[in-house]
Amino acid sequence: MHTHPLKVAAAVKLALATACLYVPVTQAAQSDNDTTDNLLTPVEVTGSRTASVARELPTGTLILDRNTIEAMPANNLADVLDTLGGVQVRRNFGINGARATIDMQGFGASATSNTLVLLNGRRYSNVDLSGPDIASIPLAAIERIEVLPGAGAALYGNGVVGGAVNIVTRERYQNQAGVEVTGGSFSTTGGSLWATGHHQGESGGDNHTSAAASVQALHSDGYRENNDLQQRNAFADLRTRRDDLTFYLTATGERQNLDLPGGRTVNLATGENQFENDPEGAATPYDWADQDTITVMPGMNARIGDHSRLHLDFSGRRKEQSYFFYFPGFSTYGETDVDSYSVNPRFTSQFRAAGLTHNTTVGWDLYDYRLENRSAGEKSRIGDPTSTKDVDQRQTAWYFHDVMTLDRWSFTLGARRLDVDTETETTGFGAGEGEDSQDAEMYEGGVRYHFDGGLDVFAGAQRSVRIVNADEITPDDELLEPQTGEQYTLGASWQKGIQTSTLTAWQGRFDNEIVFNPYAGGFGSNVNLEDRTLRRGVSLNSRWRLDRDLTLVLNGTLQRAEFDEGEWEGNDVPLVSRQLFYAQANWQALPWLELSLAHRYVGKRRFDNDQPNNFQQIDSYRMTDLEATARYQNAYLRIGAYNLEDELAADYGIKATNNLSYNAYPLPERHYRVSLGMEF
Repeated sequence: MHTHPLKVAAAVKLALATACLYVPVTQAAQSDNDTTDNLLTPVEVTGSRTASVARELPTGTLILDRNTIEAMPANNLADVLDTLGGVQVRRNFGINGARATIDMQGFGASATSNTLVLLNGRRYSNVDLSGPDIASIPLAAIERIEVLPGAGAALYGNGVVGGAVNIVTRERYQNQAGVEVTGGSFSTTGGSLWATGHHQGESGGDNHTSAAASVQALHSDGYRENNDLQQRNAFADLRTRRDDLTFYLTATGERQNLDLPGGRTVNLATGENQFENDPEGAATPYDWADQDTITVMPGMNARIGDHSRLHLDFSGRRKEQSYFFYFPGFSTYGETDVDSYSVNPRFTSQFRAAGLTHNTTVGWDLYDYRLENRSAGEKSRIGDPTSTKDVDQRQTAWYFHDVMTLDRWSFTLGARRLDVDTETETTGFGAGEGEDSQDAEMYEGGVRYHFDGGLDVFAGAQRSVRIVNADEITPDDELLEPQTGEQYTLGASWQKGIQTSTLTAWQGRFDNEIVFNPYAGGFGSNVNLEDRTLRRGVSLNSRWRLDRDLTLVLNGTLQRAEFDEGEWEGNDVPLVSRQLFYAQANWQALPWLELSLAHRYVGKRRFDNDQPNNFQQIDSYRMTDLEATARYQNAYLRIGAYNLEDELAADYGIKATNNLSYNAYPLPERHYRVSLGMEF
């Protein structure tokens, strides 16, 4: 039976109109006339280290542009990324995307170390286990978000295993400013102030200067007790071009104070169920973690001839953390400072040789990291710590990457050589010293073919590498061996008229995977798995424009992450859902009114610590979000209602090793947010 698109559109519009009954007011239309015309399409990766060749790469490259992001019922970058097929986002603390984990292609508890986050093509992920500070980047400053699933190892290096996410800020800003105030459930209040400008040079050519600056603040009591969040962010971006020279500077600052409520205990032996009976309670009413981060990324490039450029990028980051954990009769206060620096020169060129058009990148990377940790029973004793940990690590790498095109064909080749020197010193528990050197090679290659009618097919392969990070190092032994992976990608993308779809299938086998094994030793330990792990799956990202006013997005993932050999052979890797689904409908109901309805399904997954797969699973859940935006001249009102079904769910849970209990971290039940803004 064939259903006409107009009938589908009418049904979706009716559903959107009905859903609006859940909220008192509606959310406002975008300033652009066409806000949904570029959802999830393959794009040129101009913000990356490659030239404008993303359409030629052998992977299912996806982009979320500015209009797409603005049309989403999303309050932060974690919400945005959680819409994509092939990506799973975990929110352990349930509010405002704080300390969210981005998992590409199913790595579970180690996802942060296997997904690389970049800012304008430069490494933004941390050298420790903490996730990157994506909350410090305002959505208003983002030009687009580029997602490269299962690709980029040769180009970007260590940790590009599940894939890479590149956040690209705007190159040309308009002369405007804006202010926004926000309020919502859980005593959430906040606001932001931003200004942008662009000056065109008078000497002719393309000389110009663009700049942006913003500050934002947010406070929330959180869904649970002892779940307060205070966050202040600052962002600045400057780009200037003078003849053949381009200079740029991006700086971010973040101050975050987060109270940690712990999990809700379910005891199978006694029948105690805090998760269902008291989800808002706190198991750790005194725990907290504070974090201050400053990142500065200057750089320049110079045009050499008509088709070549020399790039020189720098970065520096200072992250200061403090934390307090309390147990009856025992407490821990700690301070951790992480300093990182990088120098990244590279040469890019486009030329013809042997009948092929080459887009070539050759470069050298230097990353220098230093981590210092001090801990004691309480803050007053930190001057005489009970334990310390110092880690110095230097990573250097040479790499080559080339995309060659011939008529309808494109071919990709890349290679990287990585050398790592690490020194460690620990006092107190596990005291010792260590010094080690490691090296590794990464490769990638593939082919893409362009058919008539907007259809592309692609196939790619890469050898990925992950080096042990600072939090996983134990100095009394040699460093854990580098994790290596052999990964393969196959897929197709199609763009024709109102429909755009990208279908990507992947498979990867990983040796020496670096994980925390809760069954190793007396208290668990970071180890190299002796046996292989296997990950395979398929993801779909697609959209249909059903009529002039209505766009439908359908994204989904079917995946399996399993232990391929050894004592856990055939078992699921914990925390990886086999099924993920996301649907979104955007309706321009009136010239001044836009409605957005989104539905997310997350399938069952194993609890953290359940490598034997002998325990029940974390329940699946589904959530529906509704946003409405109304605009009058330069003012807008945005209202959102989230988790309309008021479902009690958890993104994360961990079981006891005795299989008698588990702790689950509840997500917020139904909640609301209102934003009022003005643009000048």
